[in-house]
Amino acid sequence: MYSNYKSRFTVKYLIVITPDGFVCKLSKGYGGRATDSFITNDCGLLSCIEPGDTVLAGFPQIKSELLKRNALLVIPPFAFDPQFTNSEIDETYKIASVRIHVERAIQRIKLCNILKFIPITLLPHIDAIMHMCCVIANSKPPLIKILKRPIKKLKFPGILRRAAVKKGRTPYV
Repeated sequence: MYSNYKSRFTVKYLIVITPDGFVCKLSKGYGGRATDSFITNDCGLLSCIEPGDTVLAGFPQIKSELLKRNALLVIPPFAFDPQFTNSEIDETYKIASVRIHVERAIQRIKLCNILKFIPITLLPHIDAIMHMCCVIANSKPPLIKILKRPIKKLKFPGILRRAAVKKGRTPYV
């Protein structure tokens, strides 16, 4: 989809990462005008959610679907008054400390420099190109230190915890 704002064609993806920063799911490409909630509902991610999973998102539109699946949606609080309360500040800080790892994983994909300029003739192959960029990003060391001993309380419950346990790792945050 052509973006007048960016003066080029844009494509959006949904990227899911494990607690140690590896890409574990990549959606197909969507036109740049597709909303985050549409992509999340359309790509099939919600069918992978199991009871007790926690999803970190910046939009509340998928809350009803997650409630049906008995999962928890974690989103940053919205300020209804001009200022956040102390508990909202603490909650925002905790979410931001996890969200930074998502941003770092996305940055690894962008650092491949393959995505800087893709000619329009390669647009039909953009999903395969993006997949390879994720493979390259996953070939790097984990973003987060991995402990050899388990910790008592994980900050990544649900789908993220299962991904770490399947790999035999415990996330350290």
